[in-house]
Amino acid sequence: MKVRRPPKSRPRLVLMLAVTAVLVVTSAFATQQIATKEDLKCKVCHVKKGSKRFTDKGKYYELKGTLVDYDLLIHVYKKCTACHSREPGDKTLTPKGEMLKEKGVTMEHFGKPVPEK
Repeated sequence: MKVRRPPKSRPRLVLMLAVTAVLVVTSAFATQQIATKEDLKCKVCHVKKGSKRFTDKGKYYELKGTLVDYDLLIHVYKKCTACHSREPGDKTLTPKGEMLKEKGVTMEHFGKPVPEK
């Protein structure tokens, strides 16, 4: 009688599943830590609970690591899609976004004086 051996790829599959599970749990934990630290609900930064897609505020926090000056940004530009074509952080810019890019304004510059060209 032949003994069936498991396919060689099974340990690799188990390892990949374990790594994925750790990353998902770590990501969810980090999100919860941020929500607790900033005293916000998850849906303030995420499109819906458990989603990896960000709202304007979430993308700002991802880029800056803080919400300082976010209200000023929204006061001046109304929403991220005033400069980004489809969603916050989109690399395709609107005409207003292109104009600011030509002036050297980036998210890193926000809240600081506009660089002179």
